[in-house]
Amino acid sequence: MDVAGVLREYWDLKPVRVDVLTGGMNSAVWLACADEWRVVLKAVGAGDLGFEPGLQLAARLDDAGIRTGRPRAGKHGRYVECVDGRLVAVLEYIDGVPLTMVDHAAIGDLLGRVHSAAAVERGDLADWLRFLLPFEECLDLEPWIRPAVEGAIADAVALGPLSWSWLHGDPAAEAFVRQPDGQVALIDWGSAMRGPILYDVASARMYNDEPVVPAYLRRRPDLTDEVERGLNTFLRVRYAVQAGYFAWRITNNLLTGISDPEDNHKGLADARRSFGH
Repeated sequence: MDVAGVLREYWDLKPVRVDVLTGGMNSAVWLACADEWRVVLKAVGAGDLGFEPGLQLAARLDDAGIRTGRPRAGKHGRYVECVDGRLVAVLEYIDGVPLTMVDHAAIGDLLGRVHSAAAVERGDLADWLRFLLPFEECLDLEPWIRPAVEGAIADAVALGPLSWSWLHGDPAAEAFVRQPDGQVALIDWGSAMRGPILYDVASARMYNDEPVVPAYLRRRPDLTDEVERGLNTFLRVRYAVQAGYFAWRITNNLLTGISDPEDNHKGLADARRSFGH
């Protein structure tokens, strides 16, 4: 992609330097800069229906005081442009140092702030789980996958009504960035969606270990009973998503975001171990 050309044509920005950044599993990312500004250009597939809602959420949360690497509207007032068959957005660059798994307090606290600022009415959990797991045709790649996924879904539905919010969707430690002024930003909103808060909490627990949960509950003590009742169930849901996702990647030989095809198999094996197989 001609990143400098895209920035000039759609955002009226004229970079003096463009560098490739490490992208996610489903995106390509560049850092562009001039004397007075730095931005990130991010490109995803044209079928990524969650891309623009995630950008809109990042903008709303930034307005609420949570730094997110908010999107910049282009010359035509849009956050997203379609370029060469891909969806493209420009984000404010967040300078700082990514957190690590030991930064439990900062991770849990900021995730709790996000859920407080972005609460929504609850939806239908069974429908949401079907949306979350669109890999039906890949669940028979290995014999353990389908029973594990279906069991996790059934246990989640049995929990009954849950609290919902807009979710980050992928709160690994490296998505949290401590800035030079000490504030922590939460970036990478490509997996954002409406859903049960327990999914984000379980994801944070999976990525960042157990102490992130009490850190979260110090910010959201009102959710203590719900988290204690449903966290283990949603950990299985989170690993079910991982199992379905990597089964899909293996089935379709998708290699974006990884250095070796074995990384897909490792992701599936990690999910398998979580189910005791």
